[in-house]
Amino acid sequence: MSLDPADLADELRLDVVSYDYAPRYNVPPGSFVPIVVERLDDEAQLTRRLETASWGLVPGWAKDTKIGFKAFNARSETVLEKPMFRQAITRRRCALPIPGYYEWETTEDGKQPWMMSAAGPDPLFMAGLFEFWKQPDQSWLVSTTILTMESAGHLQDVHHRMPVFLSRGHISEWIDPAVPSNDVPLLLESTLSQVDPASVTRHKVGRSVGNVRNDGPELIQPVG
Repeated sequence: MSLDPADLADELRLDVVSYDYAPRYNVPPGSFVPIVVERLDDEAQLTRRLETASWGLVPGWAKDTKIGFKAFNARSETVLEKPMFRQAITRRRCALPIPGYYEWETTEDGKQPWMMSAAGPDPLFMAGLFEFWKQPDQSWLVSTTILTMESAGHLQDVHHRMPVFLSRGHISEWIDPAVPSNDVPLLLESTLSQVDPASVTRHKVGRSVGNVRNDGPELIQPVG
C-alpha cells in the first residue's frame, strides 16, 4: 500500500479523499486499505471517493468483527449466492488501487513468495466489495473484501487463484451503484471476461515477508 492518494486524485477523478495514507509493504488481513467507491453525498450528488476500509468483510448482520478474518477474499464463482457477500455484490462494489501484491508458490523447499506488480505505468485495480457495520460506539466500520477467480496466463505458475483485476475503463462500470440488481450477474460476467493476466508482472522476493512484523521497501526487492 504505497500509492500516494495525491497521485490517484486526478487519475481516478476523485471528488473526496478520506483515506489516511501511510506507506506499507506488508499488509495482512485486518489492516486498513484504500477503496474507491461512488456514493451519494448529503446533497444527493453522486461522488467518487477514496475511503479507508478494514480488509475483511463484516456484513451489517454480523455479531462482531471477527467474521471479517474469514472474508478477506470472495470467490467470484459463488459470490452471488453466499449470504456473506450477496448484498454487497448487488449494492456495494468498489475498486482497490495497489502497486502490487504478494502470492505464495508451494515448492519442495516450502513456500516461495512472489511480488506481483503492475506491468504498465498504471497501478493494479482489484475488484472488491464493501460493507458498513455499526460499532458499539455507534460509529460505522467500513470493511472490504477482494474478488478472486481461477488463475490464468503466467499467474497459474504461482497459484491457482488470482484477484479479479479491473481495467481502467471498467472501474466506473464496476463501482456504479445505480446498476439494477437484475443486471449484476451480467456485470460480474463482463468483469471476469475482461481480466488480463498480462497486466501483471512478477518476481521472487525474500521469505521475510511471511512475518507481518517486517515492513519496508526491501521486502519487494527481487531475489534469486
